[in-house]
Amino acid sequence: MKPIYVSLLALAACCMGCSKEAQPGFTPDLGIAKQFTPPDDSPAEIKDMYNQYGVWVRMDFKDWKEVTNGVLATDPFNRWGATKIDTDQRAAVTTYSQALLSNVSGKFAKKFFPLEFFFVKTYGGSFWMEDLKVLGRSRMIITWPNKLYGTLPVTDPANHYYRDSVLARQIWSSLGTLAALRFEAPITEFVLAGKAYDGGEARDKVFQQYEKDHDLEARDKAFDQMALNGGFITSLGTLSFENDFAEWIKVLTTESYANIKAQYLDNSAARTRKYEVITRFLKTYDWDIQASGNRYRDRLDHP
Repeated sequence: MKPIYVSLLALAACCMGCSKEAQPGFTPDLGIAKQFTPPDDSPAEIKDMYNQYGVWVRMDFKDWKEVTNGVLATDPFNRWGATKIDTDQRAAVTTYSQALLSNVSGKFAKKFFPLEFFFVKTYGGSFWMEDLKVLGRSRMIITWPNKLYGTLPVTDPANHYYRDSVLARQIWSSLGTLAALRFEAPITEFVLAGKAYDGGEARDKVFQQYEKDHDLEARDKAFDQMALNGGFITSLGTLSFENDFAEWIKVLTTESYANIKAQYLDNSAARTRKYEVITRFLKTYDWDIQASGNRYRDRLDHP
């Protein structure tokens, strides 16, 4: 009799929970969205970027765990926290963010960009300092001034985005990965334009051969051929759609068409197909990404 008794109790509870209203009422606004938008007293420039691109450029926090606890993920390996940027660097961060975001359409950014760019002075401990960190799909943490290998000191904040190509390319690579993770599915036409992803199987075979013969030239040639034949920027693109898309975004946002054509398209039909697909896809989001790349290369070459 016990199973029957339990079933009757469950049925009674279900009936008691049913509403007699013709239409169910709406749950009151829980205020969740407000947790990830600039506060009312934020500078106008920060609000404008949020309204246009859906990205909150953050620099303030009371507890370092606010930085390491993202919207969709946390960083359990950071035991040493983060520190705030210097006050005299706040205007430079705002200027840099405006320059960066001006090279993407609001339509694309609102749909695929992370919710937050979180700028901090340091991130991590004394033994290992990270310069750029991604938490989930919704937060990118950038140290400022950035100490990534090859980056430049901030001497001209108004033009730093266009002068420091190492930092710009690293950020766009991370943004490409974050955007790809937010797609409901990989771009079918883009994927089919080249060879299938193999999760690193082909690269592993090349590495295994290299361990036997230590022929560096042969190894690099094999990687290059893999990219040429498959339609990838580098052999790392063979691993996954996320890798592939991110590498294309990094190149397209920071290189002129002339350079891309000479280095990637003229020698690879598969790359040419992928270029046509990805630029056409991004234009459906009002983003002429090649125009962004042309502008970046021109200002990098002619500061």
